[in-house]
Amino acid sequence: MAAFVLDADDAALEADPGRPARRQDLSGDDQRAFREQGPALMTYRELARMSLVEPLEDMFPILKVLLEKTGAWEACIQAFLDARVVRSPHYRDIAPSFLGWLAETRWGQDRWPFLLELAHAEILEVLVARYPDEESPAGLHAEPGPGDLVVLAGPTQVVSYGHAVHRSRVDSPVPEARPTHLLAFRDPEGDARLMDLTPATAALLRQAQDQPLGAAAEALGFTDLDPVLDLLRGLRRDGAIAGFLPFP
Repeated sequence: MAAFVLDADDAALEADPGRPARRQDLSGDDQRAFREQGPALMTYRELARMSLVEPLEDMFPILKVLLEKTGAWEACIQAFLDARVVRSPHYRDIAPSFLGWLAETRWGQDRWPFLLELAHAEILEVLVARYPDEESPAGLHAEPGPGDLVVLAGPTQVVSYGHAVHRSRVDSPVPEARPTHLLAFRDPEGDARLMDLTPATAALLRQAQDQPLGAAAEALGFTDLDPVLDLLRGLRRDGAIAGFLPFP
């Protein structure tokens, strides 16, 4: 049934619904059942494929428009289905599986070097919004100091792209090629938000998770720590940072 649903050749299946049963070397009775139930099976195939493709169309509308302009969307979807990477029974896992497949195979990225970044940017806020609630680490305090580590909230991600993919739109899907750094987080109301970061601030938020804030800031050329501390306080109020821990 997986081959019947996922294989590409609609015309061959329409002409001979028993073809997959023969290829799988099923019994004569099963092969006959496939032939006799051809119209019902083709309806099932259409519905099952739709359930796999619709989450991708909903989650990656800009990517879809980009690829449709060159007639590559259907080829991309079929290549994804051919890979048989969807193992979860939940619709919510189809789009992340597609993103993982793009990362692993690098499909289309010779032609569109920003393709994976665009797909990631399209799903980023959804992944942040759906991130499961969890308890913050013990011992956090609210006020940052130069000897502290920064502890990001669970959903928060610091992401860097080579293209401004978060600015892509359906009517202009090709992004500008420029380094882009973003903070993706969930605010106290539970809404996902994106914030543009400077390269230095993005680096600081990464490095200060493993080394004292003051040392990380100094290494990155921040000569005045007060604006850094104000930024971190604001990010904690906004929900991006869980709190601060003394460096061991």
